[in-house]
Amino acid sequence: MTRAELQDLWGEALRSEEQAPEKYEQLATAIMKVYESGDRRFREHIKNRFGRVSKHTGQFFDPDNFDIPMARAFIADETGFAGWGELIFYIEGPTERSVPILFHYAIAALWRGDFTSLEIAVGGPERFDDQIKDWFGKGYFKKEQETMNEAFAAACMLGHAPSVAYLLDNGVDPYAGMRTGLAGFHYAASSGRLDVVRLLVERKVPMEVKNMYGGTVLGQAIWSAVYEHTLQHAEIIEMLIEGGAVVEPGTQKWWLEQEVPSRETKQYVADMLTRYAKGN
Repeated sequence: MTRAELQDLWGEALRSEEQAPEKYEQLATAIMKVYESGDRRFREHIKNRFGRVSKHTGQFFDPDNFDIPMARAFIADETGFAGWGELIFYIEGPTERSVPILFHYAIAALWRGDFTSLEIAVGGPERFDDQIKDWFGKGYFKKEQETMNEAFAAACMLGHAPSVAYLLDNGVDPYAGMRTGLAGFHYAASSGRLDVVRLLVERKVPMEVKNMYGGTVLGQAIWSAVYEHTLQHAEIIEMLIEGGAVVEPGTQKWWLEQEVPSRETKQYVADMLTRYAKGN
């Protein structure tokens, strides 16, 4: 069992229309096998998560003796349940289910900021937009306003412009989803999502709201152009400035002192900041 195979098994279990405890037992066994395989990245992932898992489920974690009860607790917590018994009760009692298990997982994933895992769970990037629209159309977000706000942030970070537009059209507050410290606009600028940034600028979404670090959308874009560089960052910075973003004092000096991964980006942004300074 590889990490990729385990990922596929997760998605299949969550998306299955016929939910059964056996699927999650298989999943628990698969998690234990991948952990025992010596996959260092996966073992670290489990270790990093288990502080939260233990807090929510009460399951003790022994990194040297990872077993089925621990794997079950991990699954329960990942899907938003307080324990294995609660998860199985939800699966076995379809009359008790207010939403599909996949949406239950989505709530938990969005609240912990696990946006990429959610995208994988729904079936990949090609399924994300349709899934968000389907959940909204079925009314699942009506009692989950905060979850919808985080779904907007996720769509921005992942570059799903159709979902961003759809949620804006249906009344989402673009700055309500900041459980992770960044709003959707900050995420789009940080991740180099040019189409999403263009959409948000065109919709005149405010750019001066600050993230948890005190940075505006432009500040986030400029910082990310150095430390999370993509080829789109130069154009995003230009788009934000032309869209009316405020360039804070000292930005040009700071930029010139940085080791930007791309010479072209460094020069392009430097020239842009010079032009802005002359125009102001």
